Amino acid sequence: MGFHAWMRDLAIPAFLATLCASTAFATPGPDTTVVVANANVPESVALARTYAAARAVPDAQVCLLDVEDVEDIDLADYEATFLEPLRACLDATPGVRARIEAALLIRGVPLRVSVPVGGGAQVVSLAAALQLWDSTQMGAPLLGAEPGATIMCGSSPCYGPAWGNPYRGFPFEPGWTTDLSGVEWHPILVTMLHARTYADAERLLDSALAAESMAPATGEMLFMDGRDAARGALDWQADGLITDLTAAGFTATRVPFDPDLTGRTLSSFITGTATIGTTIEGNTFLPGALVDNLTSFGAVPQNFRDTGESQVSIARWVEQGVAGVHGTVAEPLNGCFPNRRFLVEYTLGATLAEAYLSMMPNVYWRNLVLGDPMAAPYARRPVVGVDGVTDAEVLMATARVSVTATDPADRGIESLVAYLDGVEVARAETGALELCLGADAGDGDRQLLFVARAADDPMGERVWKPKGWVARRLRTSGVVECPPMVDAGAATDDAAVDADAGVGGADAGETPPTTDGCACRAAPHSNSGLAWLALAALVLVRRRRIV
Repeated sequence: MGFHAWMRDLAIPAFLATLCASTAFATPGPDTTVVVANANVPESVALARTYAAARAVPDAQVCLLDVEDVEDIDLADYEATFLEPLRACLDATPGVRARIEAALLIRGVPLRVSVPVGGGAQVVSLAAALQLWDSTQMGAPLLGAEPGATIMCGSSPCYGPAWGNPYRGFPFEPGWTTDLSGVEWHPILVTMLHARTYADAERLLDSALAAESMAPATGEMLFMDGRDAARGALDWQADGLITDLTAAGFTATRVPFDPDLTGRTLSSFITGTATIGTTIEGNTFLPGALVDNLTSFGAVPQNFRDTGESQVSIARWVEQGVAGVHGTVAEPLNGCFPNRRFLVEYTLGATLAEAYLSMMPNVYWRNLVLGDPMAAPYARRPVVGVDGVTDAEVLMATARVSVTATDPADRGIESLVAYLDGVEVARAETGALELCLGADAGDGDRQLLFVARAADDPMGERVWKPKGWVARRLRTSGVVECPPMVDAGAATDDAAVDADAGVGGADAGETPPTTDGCACRAAPHSNSGLAWLALAALVLVRRRRIV
């Protein structure tokens, strides 16, 4: 039975009327996001690598899985060919799985998972299945439990979501957990790059990057009333949100439903309809724009095929260059759509994943969010600077690397972390750290990633604590031990000088450095790829506190 026919009398859930601003602190960044693609589909692999390169995601967090290129997968196959291989991929590098808080699915992996229920089955989005991550009920995985239940839709029974979103209004970090409704929740945030084509799917990334490279979008935030009562179930939220957005300096308006409203320049669009005319293709959607259309079948498999459309395909908005759009992969009930406050949270600096997923009333259901989970065009990210190595460099001798992070919003820096090939090698609770790198030993390119996170807003105005980062690809043997320090006034025999020089210290005849910290000498920079100097190395990290 159709959405309109059996949803029009569904009562609005009480929590939607009382839901306030989220206090979640999840901050997906390149250090905490895994990218998942289908190893059997070259276009899927290519898009995963394009995304990883654009967002500096370590290779250890790009997982190419041997799965079928199908739209639907049953639960047993999902666990055997997707979930367990994904966990194994992350476990291959020490410390990676424990810090994952977000996953980005790439077009080419299945869209839906079929969960056995009684003598039949019920589908959930693969994103929703993965979002459960390590959640358990009475010690057993929650995944596999019935995702829904029979509820009353007006005077008729219907099948609706059974699991409330556990992290609405709570802090959320890697490893976050809470006990709620008899479940020990260990969720992650999951979004997808998907569209009718791989080129269109990449537009989601392009939109996010373009939005972050310019001033925040100043287009209109348009709330269009739903076509009918069922699809207008959340229209009541518009007026209050328009007041909040207008007070913050944005242009936000509400209009009656018009399937052919055109000529607008939009930074967001909210409506509810099963059919629409020229309103999608007839307007300009700015980079970073978010969209939600409250209707049943926006993200069903047919809507991502080359042709055909069931109700209004969310892929149509992707074609127009939006950064994010939400839809459902099967009949959802109209109470499962995100509270429209996700737009406010986005303008306050939330990432796309946080904005949508912290405002979902349910989990383990049929929702799907398309877009880059890190996208945050309204956030003021910390700025990270690196001195001592350049991109694509081949280290010919030991080099001292100095990293600094500053916050343009004067919140300070909560943490600054260095990763080498996805493994954490240095951490400071301030805006500066240093480390020493050994000369290249011929083992291939390595990735250095430095991620800074802003501290709490001292004014208490923004709960979101954004990350900034910078990455370097170079040839190095890794992080090395600094040589012992030698006082300038101390006697230095030939053996002592040679020992220092042997691990990258002062050359013979030079006075060893006496400053506090790493005694690496400045390394000659070379990109020639000529002879590489192999050095024995132990790990040592120098941390410096900024006063």
